[in-house]
Amino acid sequence: MNHDHPSIHVAVIGAGLAGAACASGLQRAGYQVEVFDKSRGVGGRMSTRRARWMDADGTGLQVEAEFDHGAQHFGAVHPRFRAWLARVEKAGVVASWQPRVHAAWPAPLVRRCHVAVPGMPALSRHALGDIPVHLGAAVQRLHRDGAGWHLVLADGTQAGPFQQVVLALPPAQAAVLLAGHHDDWADALAAVHMQPCWTLMAVTDELDWPWDAAEPTRGPLAWVVRNDRKPGRSAPAGCATWVAQATAAWSAAYLEADPRDAATMLQHALAAQLPAQTAVRWHHVAVHRWRYAAPADPAPDERECWWDGLHGIGVCGDYLAGGTVEAAWRSGDELADTLAAALEPGTAPEQPGRAGPVPAQAVQVSPTHAEAEDMGTTPATTR
Repeated sequence: MNHDHPSIHVAVIGAGLAGAACASGLQRAGYQVEVFDKSRGVGGRMSTRRARWMDADGTGLQVEAEFDHGAQHFGAVHPRFRAWLARVEKAGVVASWQPRVHAAWPAPLVRRCHVAVPGMPALSRHALGDIPVHLGAAVQRLHRDGAGWHLVLADGTQAGPFQQVVLALPPAQAAVLLAGHHDDWADALAAVHMQPCWTLMAVTDELDWPWDAAEPTRGPLAWVVRNDRKPGRSAPAGCATWVAQATAAWSAAYLEADPRDAATMLQHALAAQLPAQTAVRWHHVAVHRWRYAAPADPAPDERECWWDGLHGIGVCGDYLAGGTVEAAWRSGDELADTLAAALEPGTAPEQPGRAGPVPAQAVQVSPTHAEAEDMGTTPATTR
């Protein structure tokens, strides 16, 4: 389907992979699309953080490192996602990765997965292409009149009118915007339980570390990875870069902890995973709290997206389709197809379906979409 519908203006709120996939599909179908996101960059949970600090050796030089503090890697199962991923890989945006994962002593497990290069946001950036994206544009509420949907931004300005609007946001945030417009959906999304995640980003001296990643069986950490061993990543000379993501239970217990205290505790936990005979020298330590990370429960609703053609509003997100990176893309792509088909001339508006509570399928992943609080880092190992 590739028709030209320049008169139909669609707003997508959220520039994570679900929003990017939806926006991309709608643009291919010929619709005029704009994307809005409160963050400084695209990608949502597929985030890469860059940190800078002064060299401790007294050279006065600035040192820089990067951390995939959101999704660590992802798999591809669904044929349509695999086909899209193959095209993206040819464009140099995705690379295969086979990390040696220390899951059970002593033998590491070799996993086959993918990462975006040079950083995880590259996947969303590629999907968005030349679609207009408004960053630092937090949408506080929606207003609808005879002209269509209007987005009221945090700075008091408005964007619109749009004939259709898509919410590609964590469920709690989407619920706020839906209130007063689609209260049954708002109530269902507000009931979705999203688990939090604290993530540690650290730089140490280079260590004799025989695994690329580890899954501790006890303690506060769920996932530890040598970030610089991923394709397209690097570390400062003589250094190793680490991302360590806490368990959902630990993160919930210390959700409101002072970031410095959380950093200290996670730093000790990471040190316990490193070679015992080595005195660890730390060059950089930071943490990031993801308040809305991974869905806690399976979704009873089998729909991968929600669309109400009568009101011109839709919802997509990984939590509707399994909680993984692939689930995010599938939800956004499915909503784009649904919306484009519904807007074909002669098609009657779809009546909204009954929406129940919508958690995502239980998957063992490190957190996901997050309300990023910039004190250090985020989570998510999607398989």
